[in-house]
Amino acid sequence: MQADEEEESTEGGSLTKASTDGPPARRVLYMEDDPVTARVVQAKLEKQGFAVSLAGDGGEGLARLQEENFDVILVDKNMPVHDGLDVIRIVCSSGDETAVAPIMLTASGDEAAAVEAMKLGAADYLVKDPDGQYLALLPAVIEQALAKRELAEAKRIAEEERERLIVELQEALAQVKTLSGLLPICMSCKKIRDDEGYWKQIELYIQQRSEAQFSHGICPGCARALYPDLYEDSEPSAD
Repeated sequence: MQADEEEESTEGGSLTKASTDGPPARRVLYMEDDPVTARVVQAKLEKQGFAVSLAGDGGEGLARLQEENFDVILVDKNMPVHDGLDVIRIVCSSGDETAVAPIMLTASGDEAAAVEAMKLGAADYLVKDPDGQYLALLPAVIEQALAKRELAEAKRIAEEERERLIVELQEALAQVKTLSGLLPICMSCKKIRDDEGYWKQIELYIQQRSEAQFSHGICPGCARALYPDLYEDSEPSAD
């Protein structure tokens, strides 16, 4: 009998449970140098259906980001190699709102760092209160950050589609040429005066301003005038 759930090991040392049915679990990378806190947060989020990996410092976490795809990163403020602010600064340096969403976790009394994290591009922050109330709020904060990222992705796709349609419209308009207004035309030779004051043959003028193409021939009246010997005198003249 096949189990409804299968377990896969994570580099953080615990087991992440992922259901074989439904969409894949959201991937979270938690950068935390305190292993006890890291395991507590990991266990809490895995019970909520997230797939959580751990990194012991900012350097290790950034290396993991280069190798794997994550939906959200949680960063502790104080870590070796790169602290939380350094990590957020590096992750958000591209300005891409659709990239991985960073969330800052700070200790009580360090709200100034959280504000700085938001300025750098963090999706949100939580204060790790001594009573552990932040653990109950964390899943909702992650979901909100993911929703914000998905909204940014939808906006990016819509803007790309809008730009594509604009280009197509411009190309289509470039192919549409129309004639309008008064056209100065010579009563004798029938040349048309263009906007620059030059007199042009009517077919050249129209070709430059429309999609019309000309196939030259000769009308009966002009043929009689040019080649009278080809016509009998009894034939009626054309207008």
